[in-house]
Amino acid sequence: RSPPAPSLPFPFPRNGFVGVLYGEFTDMLNDRVRYSVSLTESALTIQRISSSPGRTKVVFNLTDCVGCRAYRGPDSADVGAYFTAYFYPFKRRWMSAGVTRHRVEQCFRVALVQDPLANLQEAERWAHLSFTCLLLLNVRRPCRIMMLVNPQSGRGQALQLFTGHIQGMLTEASVPYTLVITEHQNHARELVRKADLSQWDALVIMSGDGLLFEVINGLMDREDWQEAIQIPLGILPGGSGNALAASVHHYSQ
Repeated sequence: RSPPAPSLPFPFPRNGFVGVLYGEFTDMLNDRVRYSVSLTESALTIQRISSSPGRTKVVFNLTDCVGCRAYRGPDSADVGAYFTAYFYPFKRRWMSAGVTRHRVEQCFRVALVQDPLANLQEAERWAHLSFTCLLLLNVRRPCRIMMLVNPQSGRGQALQLFTGHIQGMLTEASVPYTLVITEHQNHARELVRKADLSQWDALVIMSGDGLLFEVINGLMDREDWQEAIQIPLGILPGGSGNALAASVHHYSQ
C-alpha cells in the first residue's frame, strides 16, 4: 500500500486544477508602487498594479530560484516585513549568440496590518511556500559543501571570484559550506584522504584542472575509496584555460 500524499500548504494540481497563492505588496523603496504577486507550484508571477492598460507582467520560473527569505527591516519603527526571492534566469549575451545566467532579486514589503509580527509571519509564509515548491520540483537543497579554492589559480583571481560571485549565491541559497583555501601542492589531496566525508554532501573545486585531480587522487588514496569516490564533485572554473570544466559543461548539455 502506497503512503498517503504529503499535506501541502495550499492547493496544488489536482485533476487539472492549479492552485495559486495571491498577495498584493508594495515596492520596498516606494510605498506608492504596488504589485500583485502570485505563486504556483512552478512560477512566481509579478504584475505592477496600475490604472494604465497593458500592465507589464513578469514570470519567474522557480527552477531558476536559488533561495528566498523573510525578514524585518532595519528601522524598528517600520511595521512592515520583507520577502525576497533570488533568481538566476538565462539571458542572451550582448553581441553574442550564447546565453548566460544573470542575477535578479525581487523584494516586496509586506504591510497588510499594523502588527509587525503578523506581517513577518505573512512574509515567512511566502518564503516557506516558495521553498516547498522548490522541493516539489525536485530541486534538492540545502546541502553541506566543502569548497576548495586554489588562490593561485587564474592568475591569482580564483579567491576573488569566489568572494565576488559564489559566496553571495551560497548565502542566498542558504547552503552551508566549509571554505578551504589550499596552501601548497597536494594540500587538497592530503586533506581529502584524511577527512571525515560524512560531514559534507558534495565537494566543490574552484580552480584550474590541477586541484580537481588532487581531490580525485585523494579520494582514491582512501581505504574506503569505493564509497568515497561516490561523493558528488562540482567544478567552478577558476583557472586560466578551464578546459576540463568547459568539456564537462559541453557534454552535460
